[in-house]
Amino acid sequence: MRCPVFMQPKWTLWLGICISLVCFLIPVHVLEIMALREGKTVFVRTVHPGEKLSTMYIHSVEKSPVWEFFTIDGNYQIVLNETIFSSCNTGLPYAAVGDEAFYCDGDLFRISNMKRDLPELCLWVHERYGNTMKINDSTVLNLPSLAGNTLLRVMVRKITLLEFIYVKWQGFWGHGKHK
Repeated sequence: MRCPVFMQPKWTLWLGICISLVCFLIPVHVLEIMALREGKTVFVRTVHPGEKLSTMYIHSVEKSPVWEFFTIDGNYQIVLNETIFSSCNTGLPYAAVGDEAFYCDGDLFRISNMKRDLPELCLWVHERYGNTMKINDSTVLNLPSLAGNTLLRVMVRKITLLEFIYVKWQGFWGHGKHK
């Protein structure tokens, strides 16, 4: 009995080569969270313009919650759009700059229309500060659970599809996770 053409060794080899070449050539933009001390990627997923991120943490001095709202723009930059907080004391914003708007909304203060391009976010995370990140109002990450109490870098970068598959594979087998 003959094998189908696509299962013959030479066709299988060529198919493998073609798939590998495609994976080397196709770029994808990813949101990557890296534990800087360990130099390990602890979270990665593809992103597209218009996607939304938000972070929440308890301010270490004021002991009050701070929310920050971001979008991914058409150039795959992280853009800070709004910050909400409940205190204007040590280490927290107290005024708007340029076209930004400062509001008092009940017990909360809000700075909106910020439009600040950020090449990356560096976040000191610790379980006692409740650091979380929400992606598109669906995925919620408990940031300290990714790598422990450490410094995380959040950034968008362009990689090949093959590199994306490799990083996801490492995470799947636990090489990129905090144990």
